[in-house]
Amino acid sequence: MPSLTRPTFPAFPTLFHGALYGAALCLALPGGTGVAHAASTTYPAPIMGTETTAHAWGIDTRFAQTVPCQVEMTINQSVFMAHMPEMIQAGLFNTQVTPALQKQAPRYLMNTLQMDVTPGFVHTLFTQRGAPARCHFAWFYTAPDGTRHPMVSFDMTRQAHDRIDWAHLRFGDMLTAAQNPVVDREFDVQVNQETIDVTIALSRNGEMPDLPTPTSATGSRAP
Repeated sequence: MPSLTRPTFPAFPTLFHGALYGAALCLALPGGTGVAHAASTTYPAPIMGTETTAHAWGIDTRFAQTVPCQVEMTINQSVFMAHMPEMIQAGLFNTQVTPALQKQAPRYLMNTLQMDVTPGFVHTLFTQRGAPARCHFAWFYTAPDGTRHPMVSFDMTRQAHDRIDWAHLRFGDMLTAAQNPVVDREFDVQVNQETIDVTIALSRNGEMPDLPTPTSATGSRAP
């Protein structure tokens, strides 16, 4: 299901509100108020302030190195799951994300959030003054035992960024603009398994999740 790897799941399941994409995008940006419209900082400035909601919910970003540009984004699983009630209240997830389902599908939920905040991070970087022509973005998550695991990674160019209509951003725009997308093999397997678990859980509750059966990856995978 990693959004930057392959469009295996083109529609949101019933776990998530229809406004999820735009809401999470705005919450991830500096100040948490919306998409930046003009360059206001000079590269390499942080692409997420400590005051943002995304940071409070367990996401951190940092420049791994400035030449070439490489950004690492990490979700702290324990913090993320602890703040799930706030995310439900904010409208990112609906009340079907029960405590039991949270324990059953943490990677599925973390992956869903990264799908939505990633465009905000990309946009913030490329609207900085002096931004590079190309940057590598890599997602990780920190498990409750403290170990760090890769999720997905991709390259993005300023030229591709500039072709996106950021004022009317649609789900999938990043998918078509990203280059060299890679999903970690272990993470891919785990998310697909949890997707099956979510589908079964919703079916038992009488819901009809908008999810096709997981299929083999058609995009790149890490070895």
